[in-house]
Amino acid sequence: MRTALFASLALMASSGAGFADVKPGDVVTAANAGEVRGLVPDELAQYTIENFPELEMTIVATEDYPVHPKYVEATVKYACQASLGAKGELVNYVAGQPFPFSEWAKTATQHRCDLTPDDPQIGTKLAWNFNFRWQAGGTHMPHTGQSFWRGKGDNTWKIAQGEYRRTYFSHRADLLPGTTDLVPGTKLEFAEYNETTAPFDMRGQRFLVYRYKNPLEKDDDIWAYVPSLRRVRRIVSSERADSLFGTDFTFEDLYLFSGHVWEHEWRYQGDPTVLAPMDSRRTCFPLNVPGSQLGDDAQFFACKFGPYRALPFVGETWQKRTTVKLEQTPKSPAHPYSRRILWYDKETFSPLMSIAWDRDAKPYRVGWYVGRWSENTGNASDQGKFVNHMAASMVVNVRDQLSNLFLFYSANAQSFGAAESLKYFDTTRLKTEGR
Repeated sequence: MRTALFASLALMASSGAGFADVKPGDVVTAANAGEVRGLVPDELAQYTIENFPELEMTIVATEDYPVHPKYVEATVKYACQASLGAKGELVNYVAGQPFPFSEWAKTATQHRCDLTPDDPQIGTKLAWNFNFRWQAGGTHMPHTGQSFWRGKGDNTWKIAQGEYRRTYFSHRADLLPGTTDLVPGTKLEFAEYNETTAPFDMRGQRFLVYRYKNPLEKDDDIWAYVPSLRRVRRIVSSERADSLFGTDFTFEDLYLFSGHVWEHEWRYQGDPTVLAPMDSRRTCFPLNVPGSQLGDDAQFFACKFGPYRALPFVGETWQKRTTVKLEQTPKSPAHPYSRRILWYDKETFSPLMSIAWDRDAKPYRVGWYVGRWSENTGNASDQGKFVNHMAASMVVNVRDQLSNLFLFYSANAQSFGAAESLKYFDTTRLKTEGR
């Protein structure tokens, strides 16, 4: 039996199974991809590290990404106050991490009300922690780029450019001690605006979203301006899971999950350690485009991605991260997903990766996110914000061999005041010419 045991251990070691590990300075390629088995989740391995000859992952040291002191202050001040209502809605939440689960949050609150795995509602509470993670006052992406590919990335359909902004109007820890609302008496949680400026046949597409503080009483308002129709179209809540402007993203998929928490069942699946591109140092689109001009195809393709030309497994740096793994099951039988697994960074609750299955339980969409730490961008408006920007987001439809890559390397945490924000997120902007 000892001989058999040693033989089994030797086989596992030679295949990498059960012993996969890497250290800073290692470079993982197709030749040694077994070293990251498990560190790249098993659910995602076949779409990423398997059978991909261009694989190149540079391993770097794990960094600390402390949240803003104001967010810590709010977590302590309002600890033990938030709870869940009968439908899974968040009740009595003001600001900070709703349910202390990150190590910094449990320490700061002196373990007065730690969220623990034996809590029967832990999955839903963790989903709310993600929804109200530290994001400063919002994000501004003055120049965005996005690609649309068919045939595993072999057929480029379109490359589009535009602008995006999301601003939080309430639950703002950064506005303490005076208030947590950007506008006194606001009914909004956040507003977001997206406009496409190129190519010509997509120019002028715009959408505006209002998410309300009490969405059980008032659902999202979503408007889209479609240039070909020359009118503003209202998006109903049932369309939140539909494709967004022809991409494989949906309104609900933004930021990994941007839907309503209580419309899904959430199951906690542990805190696995995985590899994640938390702080990209590459100069990718649109950082390589001078001034405010539009970029060209060569600038968009300056950084290489893959597989499917849309995942971060070429030329990126990766670090080990402790994550929160959640299984999301939509309650509506009309939802395009039968279930989905999502991984969030446990320290920051930044979105990392996901995989969804269609209604026939077949693998459907793989999502991935590349981060960029505000303190390392060199952007003056980022300094002291302690926020992990989304530098790139990507989704691959592995069922239909479609892929989309969104690049936001100029994303920043610029703050906008109440008057400017009210003007910017006005519905009349949808009908006017873009800037």
